[in-house]
Amino acid sequence: MYVSWFRSFIVLAFTSSLWACGDGNRTLRPSPSDDPADWEVDTSKTYDVTVTEPQWVVPSPGLPSDVNVRASNNNVDIEFYDGRLFMGWRTGKTHFADDDVEMVVVSSSDMGVTWRHETTVAMGNDVREPRFFQWDGKLHMMYFEAGVDFLLFEPQKISQTVRELDGTWSQPEVVIDQIEVPWDLKIRDGVAYMTTYTGGHYGEGDLYVHFKTTTDGKNWEFYNGTEAVYTGGVSEVAFEFDAEGNMWAVTRNEDGDASGLGSHVCFAAADSLDVWECPEVCDPERYDSPEMFRHGNEIYMVARRDIGGPYGDEGGDMVPYSTRPKRSALYWIDQDNRAVVHMYDIPGVGDTAFPSIRRIDEHRFLMANYTSPLDQPDLMWVEGQTSADGTQLYLAEIVFTPVD
Repeated sequence: MYVSWFRSFIVLAFTSSLWACGDGNRTLRPSPSDDPADWEVDTSKTYDVTVTEPQWVVPSPGLPSDVNVRASNNNVDIEFYDGRLFMGWRTGKTHFADDDVEMVVVSSSDMGVTWRHETTVAMGNDVREPRFFQWDGKLHMMYFEAGVDFLLFEPQKISQTVRELDGTWSQPEVVIDQIEVPWDLKIRDGVAYMTTYTGGHYGEGDLYVHFKTTTDGKNWEFYNGTEAVYTGGVSEVAFEFDAEGNMWAVTRNEDGDASGLGSHVCFAAADSLDVWECPEVCDPERYDSPEMFRHGNEIYMVARRDIGGPYGDEGGDMVPYSTRPKRSALYWIDQDNRAVVHMYDIPGVGDTAFPSIRRIDEHRFLMANYTSPLDQPDLMWVEGQTSADGTQLYLAEIVFTPVD
């Protein structure tokens, strides 16, 4: 299976059109586009959706010897750039903050069998939520800096490092100098969009969801000047666009508000992307670390699944939620009923689910994800977050096959 990945990747590299970088001398090697508008899918057909067996990449023999892999590996992002697969992730002693966390970036020319060390971000504090995006021919990696207290969630600011055309990485630079957390980031039809959130997480007041865009890859502005697209208990928000340019989003309403606790499926029309329509009553199921993607006219999501909930029916009590097992799962977005539909579980138990998904071709997507050891399916979430067995990263393909 992995040999076929690499062969397909090489075919794409030789059949895609080349494009020049801004200096007029360096031509980037082609990579597959992540924008669904760039791929032709026969929407008259029905497709089966399958997920391949995991290819373990962290830890693995293919990593460079100078990469310091700790027990807990999570918060992963991937991107195809300059003919290579790039991967960034957080590595630390546990899932929780300390002063020995690093954000490691590696790249691969053989779809993750072997890796080259690109750069490491070490700030002496926690760093989370790596987010790759390409701008002006350069690869950017955004992330947020947090504190060192094991028991506290303390975001400080958002920074980024940029891979220059000569392959070097810039010194980290602050791009949002306030307490703000980035979540989903996509470039569609040449426009960059990002969801972030600010406010009093975990019972300290309202949270504010922001929908932002940039024209220079550095300064992020509120879309259409609208400061908050949702106010209440929502933090993480994944989004994707349909074929007409309308936006669909799934929220994580962990803190709770007048709509309840759990999640929403929100909608914004193409001509007013800053005006979000969210249901008045939450779905009581909570979908942590959601990531959405589109194949043809259908939108899907990968997120954490709570075994034994739902969270919203328990009044937001974190004790039962933290002591239940978890899974990673594939979901379908029912656009007619604006609902999340569980399809099936994918590899992921205990402390799991921070998926990153990038398109390979018309019918295949590459996914990176993390999980506790799969031989411990009943492991409680909090056990997985603190266990000496740690968490590992894997790659897998999401494959759409036409049904005859």
